[in-house]
Amino acid sequence: MTVSKEYNVSDFLAENVKQERTTKEVKITGYKKPFVIQSVTSEEFDQMQKQATRKLINKKTYQEIEKTDNNKFVDLLIEKSVVVPDLHDEKLQKSWGCLAEPAKLLRKMIPKAGEYGDLLEDIQKISGFEIDKLSDFVERAKN
Repeated sequence: MTVSKEYNVSDFLAENVKQERTTKEVKITGYKKPFVIQSVTSEEFDQMQKQATRKLINKKTYQEIEKTDNNKFVDLLIEKSVVVPDLHDEKLQKSWGCLAEPAKLLRKMIPKAGEYGDLLEDIQKISGFEIDKLSDFVERAKN
């Protein structure tokens, strides 16, 4: 592949690039209305990874290592991606007995592991991931 020596830099300027967040309706058994999910940006993804990663000291080598809590990452991903219903709504949280725990709320609202996993898969797809890229997160969420 050859790179064109001539290109217009304005084609790459932020003000000339259309970047819209993708949304999708997802039907969940038992609900009259569909859930609505949205894509996450690469900046949001990085921020979630940082929030789910902690530094530890290896007891044998005494070197600092980073460990990602995959469950926390999935919880943050869900919290950022689910738009409808609003998982931060106090009335909804009280109804399901999950105050200040949006991801736990969603797990209670979607008790079927397969539907929960399908929702995570849809979040991956609209965020631009290939299905297998985050499959370990989906598998852990299902279990």
